[in-house]
Amino acid sequence: MTIEIKALIAILASYASAGLAQAALTAVYRSPAGQKYLISDDPHRSKTKEELRWRILLNAAVSITLIFSVMFGLGPYLYHDRAIPLWRYFLEGATVILIYDFGYYFMHRYLFHEWKILRAVHSVHHAARNPRHFDALLLHPVETIMGLSLFFGSVALVGGVHVITLGVVFTLYTALNILNHAGVDAPYFPFKTLGKLAAIHDRHHHSMRSGNYASITPLPDVIFGTVE
Repeated sequence: MTIEIKALIAILASYASAGLAQAALTAVYRSPAGQKYLISDDPHRSKTKEELRWRILLNAAVSITLIFSVMFGLGPYLYHDRAIPLWRYFLEGATVILIYDFGYYFMHRYLFHEWKILRAVHSVHHAARNPRHFDALLLHPVETIMGLSLFFGSVALVGGVHVITLGVVFTLYTALNILNHAGVDAPYFPFKTLGKLAAIHDRHHHSMRSGNYASITPLPDVIFGTVE
């Protein structure tokens, strides 16, 4: 199997995880039993369903184009399939997540919330005060491009990772981005931690002046004192 095929499988795995997460959450939203775990019974979204649908389609097109262009155009800078010891997979993955998480924290806090030009861009995402999973794609295309560029830039800073590491990390990145916007807080294993992360991000959406800027883990917010 060529490395390009492995990279394609990594992309498809991330899409599959995103689809499964969205399908599961849609079932929760429609289930009477699941609705009692909704953080809010209304997303309080200032955009119409038509605009939400248009944003989803636009950002799906932008992200797919960028992902395939970067993965196959800049592959030698991002991934390899050389034999490496098991510990190296974990080290590569953890390093990418750490770089991305802190990079996103500063981008989100200072560029999207304090710089006037990008604040207007990010306000599109904050149209949902109590987000649902589809609101992960309620984004201005500029924000979509910046977020994905930061992710792939984090991989490049490590010097490239094994293609399996990239597949796993990108799948987690995609799924967590949806689950953070789930709007569901079920205090039972194994959903308790995911519910807590969703509740934290829900509070962030209440205002453009809220804290909780981190994306994957709350670590940057804890370190810089912006947990709310």
